[in-house]
Amino acid sequence: MNTPILLLIFNRPHQTLRILESIRQQQPARLFIAADGPRQHKDREAALCSQTRELVLKQIDWPCEVHTLFREHNLGCATAVSKAIDWFFSQVEEGIILEDDCMPDPSFYNFCTVLLERYRHDTRMMHIGGSNYQAGITRGNASYYFSRYAHIWGWATWRRAWEMYDFTLLRYKGASTEDLPIEFTRDLEAFYEQKMDTWDTQWFLSVLFNKGLAITPNTNIIRNIGYGKEATHTKSEPAWFKKMEYGTITQLIHPAEITADAVADAYTMDTVFNCSPLFYMVKKIIKNNTLLYNLYKRIS
Repeated sequence: MNTPILLLIFNRPHQTLRILESIRQQQPARLFIAADGPRQHKDREAALCSQTRELVLKQIDWPCEVHTLFREHNLGCATAVSKAIDWFFSQVEEGIILEDDCMPDPSFYNFCTVLLERYRHDTRMMHIGGSNYQAGITRGNASYYFSRYAHIWGWATWRRAWEMYDFTLLRYKGASTEDLPIEFTRDLEAFYEQKMDTWDTQWFLSVLFNKGLAITPNTNIIRNIGYGKEATHTKSEPAWFKKMEYGTITQLIHPAEITADAVADAYTMDTVFNCSPLFYMVKKIIKNNTLLYNLYKRIS
């Protein structure tokens, strides 16, 4: 497999090895591994981080060009992941990004590889995702549809698209927010001032600000195995997670038209974003502002 892969790891050795075994079956020619450093206030984390790194490197037993970015000190999830992706795309033109809790169906790799090539020079395309939040509803007659929303449980993109990413979102401070979901616009100042411990929301918004398209499969070809007490953000399963349906894509059929599916995006907005951890983070910020909170209560 010639598509480069970035594997983001941290402190979960056994879970990480499950993802690596999936990668191993594809035998990519180039594998990039990035790991944040341990948090000083967490007992045993230094040992777990070290163990995870050692086990991963020992399991790479195929001809492979391996690149590592192992942090000595903890940067935090937001900074560590975004900078790792910067590092990845400083060396490759396109590639797949997997976190240590995103288990791909084998068809995910071919899905990304084919579509990275097909839309390589189509600047409308900014994201290829492996997740589907439509609860078994098929959108269109193809293997995938186009969305405005970029989901990061197993995904791929191009350097040209990642160059639109801004961790602070200051690049887009003067841009119109008319088309943005209200959950993400209630207090953009929190992002401008880097008060949100996220990296993925900034990518989500960067795609929206650039009116980019995200390719979404018509079935889940990524399974999130990271929910639980050891997780940083996903400690409990939301209601919509239990409705996700999984499959494989054996024959890749392309849509006849390139346009975002507004019905699918509306469904995602209603069922996912209104109960996401980010929504509650933003809601908490709003409660500190009486005017915003009263407005929220009237419209929610």
